[in-house]
Amino acid sequence: MKKILIIEDDPKIAKALALRLKSAGYEATMASDALTGLAAAVKLKPDLLLLDISIPAGNGFMVAERVQCLISRPTPIIFLTASKQSAFKNRARELGAAAFFEKPYQPEQLLAAVSKILGDPSLPPNPWAMPPGRDSSSRML
Repeated sequence: MKKILIIEDDPKIAKALALRLKSAGYEATMASDALTGLAAAVKLKPDLLLLDISIPAGNGFMVAERVQCLISRPTPIIFLTASKQSAFKNRARELGAAAFFEKPYQPEQLLAAVSKILGDPSLPPNPWAMPPGRDSSSRML
């Protein structure tokens, strides 16, 4: 079972993400701040991080940098943010983020991104295709 660490300071969002991920067959663990999240990442060595950018005791970018230094294998990261600052998206790209989602996002798109990043072979060839007439603030990097 693939392990996903959710580092998100909003408990409602974190719990909702964890429930969706668990129902999709993933092991989901939550942390609510940068320090707890970093410690959990080092201990658990997750297959994927879902990382809010604005979190207490640091920020998502600092966590991403430290995780890549402290864990021996590359860990894909999906950044989540409520901010509309283009600098955040650029910084996420610089850090090699697998995806970037602006809140609010469509949970189905986030789950599709998780599946694609973790290599789910049951996905259709292009899970990123949007249904006609729908716009999304989520972006694959």
